[in-house]
Amino acid sequence: MRSFASTPGGLLPALHAVQHAAGYIDRALIPTIAEAFNQTVSEIHGVITFYKDFRTDKPAGPIVQVCRAEACQARGGREVWERAQRTGAGKAVVVEEVFCLGNCATGPAVSVDGRLHGAVTPKTIDTIIGDAIARKAPTPTVASSGVGVTIYVPRDAAAVAAGANDVANELSRVEGVRIVRNGSRGMLWLEPMIEVDTPQGRIAYGPVSAKDVKGLVKSGLLNGGEHKLRLGRTEDLEWMKRQQRITYQRVGIVDPRSSEDYEAHRGIAGLRRALGMTPAQVVQEVTDSGLRGRGGAAFPTGIKWKTVLDAPGPQKYIVCNADEGDSGTFADRMLMEGDPFMLLEGMTIAGYAVGASEGYIYVRSEYPEAIEALNEAVVAATARGWLGDNVLGSGFAFRIHVRVGAGAYICGEETALLESLEGKRGVVRAKPPLPALVGLFGKPTVVNNVISLGTVPAILADGAQAYAALGVGRSRGTQVFQIAGNVARGGILETAFGITLSEIVNDLGGGTANGRPVRAVQVGGPLGA
Repeated sequence: MRSFASTPGGLLPALHAVQHAAGYIDRALIPTIAEAFNQTVSEIHGVITFYKDFRTDKPAGPIVQVCRAEACQARGGREVWERAQRTGAGKAVVVEEVFCLGNCATGPAVSVDGRLHGAVTPKTIDTIIGDAIARKAPTPTVASSGVGVTIYVPRDAAAVAAGANDVANELSRVEGVRIVRNGSRGMLWLEPMIEVDTPQGRIAYGPVSAKDVKGLVKSGLLNGGEHKLRLGRTEDLEWMKRQQRITYQRVGIVDPRSSEDYEAHRGIAGLRRALGMTPAQVVQEVTDSGLRGRGGAAFPTGIKWKTVLDAPGPQKYIVCNADEGDSGTFADRMLMEGDPFMLLEGMTIAGYAVGASEGYIYVRSEYPEAIEALNEAVVAATARGWLGDNVLGSGFAFRIHVRVGAGAYICGEETALLESLEGKRGVVRAKPPLPALVGLFGKPTVVNNVISLGTVPAILADGAQAYAALGVGRSRGTQVFQIAGNVARGGILETAFGITLSEIVNDLGGGTANGRPVRAVQVGGPLGA
C-alpha cells in the first residue's frame, strides 16, 4: 500500500489491486487505506462509492455483465438481459447491466469476469451463465508461435469473443503452421477471419470456427485453396478497397505485441523525424496537417499543443483519453489492441513537442485486452529505447503510465478524467482554467483521444501536406467510422472525409441486419454528432 501511496494519483491503482486480490474491498481495510494515503475514511469511502466497479461486499459468484447500451439493444440486447436475470436468479452468480463493452458491431455483448462474448442470444446466455457458475475455464490465448506457413488469427477482443482463440488453438496443432495473432481488419461480421500468407498475398477466410479448421486444411488452406469460407485476397475485398487507412494502416497487418514487426512496417519513423526538428516545428507540422480532435469536439490539435508549449513551467503532461464509453464506439479499443505502439509513439511525439516528460493513458476497465496490450507495449518500447531517460539517444526523456478507470461514464469528460487520474472522484471541473494551462496535478496538460494521438506518427512520417491533402473543407485527413447496431455488416472503416452516409450504411454496411428498410441512423453516438 505504501508504494501506491507514494505514487502520484495512486489511490485508484491501490483500490484495483485490493479488489483484484480479494474480489471486493473489505470495509475493514478502508481505515488502513486512508492512513496510507493520509486521507480521512470518509474521503476514501467517497472515492470507492463513486466508481461502479468497486464493491464493498463479497460477490455471490462470477460477475456476468450484460450490455444494455443502444447498439446492443438494436440487436436484441433487451431479450438477452431479461433472460439473464431469470436464469441467474437465486444462483451463485452476479448478473448486472453495463453500458457498452466495446463490442458494438457484433452484439449483444456479455462479459464474464472480463471475458467477452459476442452475438449472444437468449438461448446462449443460459450456457454462458452455466459455464460461469461451473467456473469453466476459457480457451487459453495462443500467442504468436510456430514455424511454417504464416496464418494470421486476430487477437482483437471482438474476434476472441467470436471464438478466435478456439480457432488459433486448433491451428496450433497443424504441422507446418506459424500463427501470428494480429489485430482485426475491421470486418467484424466475418470474425473470426483468418488470413493465410501466400505468394499472391494474404488470402482471407471467414467467419471460421474451430470445427472448420480440419476441413479447411484438407481443402488446401496452407496454399490459399478453395473453400466455401474463402473470401479472396484481403486487399481485394470491397471493404478494404474503399478505405484510405492512415491511423489504422498497420491494424490487422502486424503482430501488435511485436516491436520488431512495428518497426519493420515504418513504425518510429515519425518519432525519428520529430526528434530532428525543434518542438515548435513539430507543433507547426501538426497544425499544418489540419488534424482535429477525434474525441468529438474537433478542436484543432496543433492549437492545443501550442498552448501547452507556450505555457510556463518545467512540468507538463500528455494525457490520452482512452475512456471510450459511448454506445457504438469501439475504434479506440481496436487501435489499442491492434497497434499499441502507434499510440505510444504519438504520445512521445506530443511530449517532445510541448516539453512534457510524462504521459498517462486512462483506459476504461471494460477493455482488459487493451490494457494488457498497452502495458506490454510500454515495457517493450522502454527496452527498445523508444521510451525512458534517453529516447532514441536524443537526450529527451519521456515515460508513459497506463491507468485503469473504474466504470464511471463521466470520466470520459476530460476534466473528470483528470480528477480520476489524481485519485479523486471523477467530478467535472469548472472551466476556465483549461487543462492546457491547469491540468493534471495543476500543470499544463495536453488531453487528446486515442485516434488523435495515434494519427500523429503518420503525419510526422509522411509530412503535414500528405494528410492535409485528404478530406473536404476544414475537415482534413481521414475519419474512422464505426458501424454498429442493426446493420448487416458492422465494423471499422477509415476513409477521407467526404463519404456519404448512404455509402456507409447501405453500400458498405449492407443495410439492416433484419432486411427491413433503414428508418433512422444515429450519427455520432447517443449524444449526437
